[in-house]
Amino acid sequence: LSIFSDEIAARNRIAARYAAALAGHVSRIPAVIEGGSSTWAQYTIEVPDPAAFAAALKAEDIPTARYYPRPTHRQTAYEACPLAGNGLPVTDACAETVISLPIHAYLDEATQDMIIDAAIQAVRKAARTAA
Repeated sequence: LSIFSDEIAARNRIAARYAAALAGHVSRIPAVIEGGSSTWAQYTIEVPDPAAFAAALKAEDIPTARYYPRPTHRQTAYEACPLAGNGLPVTDACAETVISLPIHAYLDEATQDMIIDAAIQAVRKAARTAA
């Protein structure tokens, strides 16, 4: 625990670098509420085609993860829990478009830059393909 705060500070620096570099390239970047903090267990972004994005990064030996491809309210353990009105359409939509990039306290800047560059290239390629 003696290095925990240093590790969280490092994760926050990495998240800030990702945010600055990816803003305007990906559909959405994560944000922390004002006055809040995050331990950045994941750095989850939104892209139009997570599968193609993952394949592009995998080709560059960069791992990605879809931690919650099925929202909690769609999992068997919660099927008996009631949903209000029209359900959770935003949650359902997000589950279709989110993917997480590598983040940990020991991710050096050169590796961060490689991840950022590959992510931007993957998004650009997807945009060209869609056009």
